[in-house]
Amino acid sequence: MQKLTRILGLGLVVAIALTGCAAHDGPPIAEVKSAAALQEQMTAGVMIVHALDAEHYAKGHVPGAINIDYEKMTPEMLPAEKNKPMVFYCAGGMCPVSRMAASKARSWGYTNVSVYEGGIKDWRAAGMKVESGTEPRP
Repeated sequence: MQKLTRILGLGLVVAIALTGCAAHDGPPIAEVKSAAALQEQMTAGVMIVHALDAEHYAKGHVPGAINIDYEKMTPEMLPAEKNKPMVFYCAGGMCPVSRMAASKARSWGYTNVSVYEGGIKDWRAAGMKVESGTEPRP
């Protein structure tokens, strides 16, 4: 009986793991690894998206970033061009919002999305300029 329980338990673990893999659509979301790399992306004209709410955006954001609150994000807030390069960021560290926003954009057919995992925390730590205020918005 214990052997059957172990086999069923192992089968359940494998089924759950495979379900997670099946839900992933496409290649992994690319990561921008540093503030300097994000600055290069900005110079190249990539759309930078601060994915937290307006209050966080007003306290400080990457210069030129637009504010699209992940919780209110709709396809209409994103570019019509589905292959427009976009980098999503949030607070950094353990903040999952940038990855969730990028995943949501990908689910809507956007193909060139990345995340800056370090977020505004890493941006500040690198000594980069930070803007404050509530503009611009899509």
